[in-house]
Amino acid sequence: MLSARHSVSASVALVLALAATPALAGCSGENPIGGIVEQATGGNLSLGGTEIPEGFPSTVPLTEGDVQFAIAAGEGDSRGYNITIATGAESPLDAIEDDFAAAGYESQVQASGSDGVGSVIFSSDDWNVAVIVASTDDGYTANYTVAPAGTAN
Repeated sequence: MLSARHSVSASVALVLALAATPALAGCSGENPIGGIVEQATGGNLSLGGTEIPEGFPSTVPLTEGDVQFAIAAGEGDSRGYNITIATGAESPLDAIEDDFAAAGYESQVQASGSDGVGSVIFSSDDWNVAVIVASTDDGYTANYTVAPAGTAN
């Protein structure tokens, strides 16, 4: 029997696993595993494509840029999200940290490189957010994995 905690963890794990989907799809704009995953989750998956998924928490600050990939998995209090944003030629890492601090989040873990890449884990009473800033041929991307704070218990 699955406990509520295991179910929440499974939803978050699914969000994390699907973060790799754009690479698997070869940037073709189509998600080759979407139907399979939706069937496996009972339809509790929203492949938002290039739109922020419905219900994304307004208290989680997102950097400016073009949404490249967005998904939501789970429902109700266990709903998690993964958003990838192309941010342009300048690293958004410092601005992201400032935005989360201004929104009342605490920085839990921070690791950064010399060229503007890095990762930070933020937390609030309601949300845990892992942000990874990566360098690409076209500039930088910021990937946000957002999970309800109760999933870390």
